Amino acid sequence: MIIFLSELQKEHLDVLHKQSLQVLVDFCKLTIDYLNNGINSEKYTIAAEKLGISVAYIQNLIQALAYLILEGCKHNLSETDFKSSLALAGFSNEHQQVLLKLYITKKDELSSALNILQQKDPSYQDLTWRFEIQMASRRCNNMIKPMITLNLVVTIPKNFGQTIDYKYKDDVKNLTSVHINSSIQNAKTASQCQRMINHFLLQCDLPNLIHLTNKLEQALKESKSQHVRKVQRAL
Repeated sequence: MIIFLSELQKEHLDVLHKQSLQVLVDFCKLTIDYLNNGINSEKYTIAAEKLGISVAYIQNLIQALAYLILEGCKHNLSETDFKSSLALAGFSNEHQQVLLKLYITKKDELSSALNILQQKDPSYQDLTWRFEIQMASRRCNNMIKPMITLNLVVTIPKNFGQTIDYKYKDDVKNLTSVHINSSIQNAKTASQCQRMINHFLLQCDLPNLIHLTNKLEQALKESKSQHVRKVQRAL
């Protein structure tokens, strides 16, 4: 797979083609800082003064470079495909080597953060259970009816990059907006502080519990099959 940039993105990156390797390395550092901490106007102003261009152009350049790196991580591009993408973007062989080194160095970290940001499905957190036996009822004085009550705890990621309104408990009329930042730094802590916990109470008898257990064991065995491993590697 090859990353195709828009003409506007290519125009923003064009200024790097005429710069030295050291300048490109500095912009790689600015790009990583942008992904970790967001926009840094002070650093962009210094870079703009050195190159004699506007601060807005510097910001667009960094965002275009960040897009190129993130798209490579998102699609898990090989080194060959990423170099081909850089060549199409107009980078020389020397510049390609610098950006390729950045991509290889940061790929695992950025891919992990992107995975957290894109998570939408609930994740297993904990399971508690209680064994109960009904000894009698209105119709039957002597009976034994075993039941198992399960408390399934799952966590659901919040929607990053969106504004969510929460209501105060003591005053329904008051609303506060909480903006969830989608930066890489926040993504690293998302699994702990940016997740909602849900409890699902389930109750079943012994035959259904045995059936459920058998199905889960079957699913675990299938997850270790060669076919599933091939699918996981492809993803």
